[in-house]
Parts: sequence; structure tokens; C-alpha cells
Amino acid sequence: MPNKAIEVKNLVKKYDGRNPTLDGVSFSVQEREFVTVYGKSGCGKTTLLNILGGLDRPTSGDVEIHGTDITELGEDELARVRLEEIGFVFQDYNLLPDLTVRENVALPLRFSRMTDQGRIDDLLKRFEIDGIAESTANKISGGEAQRAAIARALVNEPSIILADEPTGNLDSENTVKVIETLRSIIEDFNTTVILATHDTELAGYSSLRIHISDGKASLEDLREASDRVTRGSPSDV
Repeated sequence: MPNKAIEVKNLVKKYDGRNPTLDGVSFSVQEREFVTVYGKSGCGKTTLLNILGGLDRPTSGDVEIHGTDITELGEDELARVRLEEIGFVFQDYNLLPDLTVRENVALPLRFSRMTDQGRIDDLLKRFEIDGIAESTANKISGGEAQRAAIARALVNEPSIILADEPTGNLDSENTVKVIETLRSIIEDFNTTVILATHDTELAGYSSLRIHISDGKASLEDLREASDRVTRGSPSDV
């Protein structure tokens, strides 16, 4: 039986006494799984991913990453988990505009003090951005920028990639390329991928779909059909 990458139990997040953004959310994610979190804008998808990635803390509930409850960790320990276990991909890329593509991809290595060992060149080639490696990030296209952001997210060899609306600024052609790239890294990099999206069609690519509405999560588990979903086009949502 596959090991669990993430276990979420009765997660609640409230802001300023308002109704909960997340209200008793529970689910588990297996290692090397492609999961989508979907729902309307403002439903709590980003809040959920921020909590999973240790960028925010829940009001109550537990979040376990490979068996470690990160809600109980201090700030230094949480920062280590973010650096070593989690790779982030954002809608607006979050590349530093005046740095080259190569320098942007290398940034996590500087913070972790890990050595390159050829990973940067391998990632640049893998995502077909080696030809623009010395271009500054403000001179490349949106599709190229998102592939650079995915390469940067992988350079520290994380076990989990959290992608928050990574195709929101892309046209349909580049959207397909980015989704195919995210799916491919599961096998190629032994990584779990969680994609947040408002696009119900994109949710069809995954074997576990988590729909967020009014703070609640409803799950559609298609793991038994994962081979069909992985090989083919998205199934109907």
C-alpha cells in the first residue's frame, strides 16, 4: 500500500471572527500522486495550500507531512520543512525579474546551502529553457517563466510540489504544457503534486479531486482509475 505524503485532519481556518474559510477539512494524499484542489475564486484553495506548505497556520486541526505534524513545529523547524520537503509554484511565477533564468532556478540552493551537482543544467534542459538560461526573467514569455518556476521548485529535490493556479496567466496551449509537465514530474522526480485551480476541466487530470465550497471539502477518489487518467485525457468532472 502506498505511503501517505500528507494527512489532513479536521482542518479549520478562521480570519478575524468571520465564518471559517476552511471548516473541518480532512483528506489524505499518497506519495507520487497528482491531486487537484478546485473551486471558485476565494473558496479557500490558496489558504489550504499555504497551510500545507507551512506558509500559514490553521486555527485548529492537524497537517502531517510524511508523518510529522507541522502544526506543532516551531518557526525554525517549519522553515526547514518548507526548504527541504516543499516546492512552490505560483500563478504569477514569483521570479526575480532582474535575475537570469539560471539564477532564479538556483535560488533555493543558495538558501539551503546545497551544492548544484549538475541539477540546474539538468532541469534547464528537462524543461527546454536551457536556450534562455542567461536571459533575465523579465524578458521571457509566460510559458517559459512558468517552466522556470517549476524548475526552481524542483532544484532542492522536494517530495511535494504545491502549485497554486499555475496556469491562470497562460493561454490554452501553454496551460496544457504546464499540466503535462506537472504530471510528468511525479514519475521523473518521485514527487507528489497538489494543484489548486478554479478550472474544473483541469481537475479531470487527477486521481484525487478535492472540491472546496463554503469551507467544506468533498472528495472524489478515482485512484483505481489512475492508470487511465495518467495515460489519457482528463476525465469528466
